[in-house]
Amino acid sequence: MNWDAIGAVGEIIGAMAVVASLGYLAIQIRIQNAESRAASVHQVLDSYQSAVSALLEPELADVWVTAHDDYDSLTPSQRIRFVIYLTVALKSFEDAYFQWRAGRLADDIWHALLTPLTDVASTAAFGHFWKLRRHHFRDEFADYVDNAEPGKYAF
Repeated sequence: MNWDAIGAVGEIIGAMAVVASLGYLAIQIRIQNAESRAASVHQVLDSYQSAVSALLEPELADVWVTAHDDYDSLTPSQRIRFVIYLTVALKSFEDAYFQWRAGRLADDIWHALLTPLTDVASTAAFGHFWKLRRHHFRDEFADYVDNAEPGKYAF
C-alpha cells in the first residue's frame, strides 16, 4: 500500500469520526433540551402548587372568601394580604406564560394552568386587584390576561 492510499484511508476514518462526534453531540443536545423542558415544567408546577397551597392557611382563606363575596368589606390589612397573595400567584403564572412562549412548556400544560387563571380573572375581586397591580406585570402577559377568554370561578 502506498502513502497516498494510507492518507486517503486516514481521511475517511477522520471524516467518519467527525460525523460520529456530531451525531453524539446532537443526541446530547436533544437530551439536554428535554431535561431543560422537564426542569421548567417542574419549576412552574412547583410555583403554582406553592401559590395555591398558601390558601390552606385559614386566615388567608378567609380573606380570599371575603374578597370574592364583597371586596369592599375587606379591612386595609386584608386588602394588603389579598393583593400580595394575588401578585405572587400571578407572577408564577407570568413565569409559566413566558416558559410556554419560549417553548419550554408544552401547550397542554399551559392550557391546564390557564383554566384556573381565567377562572379567577373572571371575578370582581380580581378586577379590583388588576386595576391596582396590572402595571406590575410585563405588557405581553398583561395583554394576554386581558384578552383571555373568561372562565367560570366557583368555590
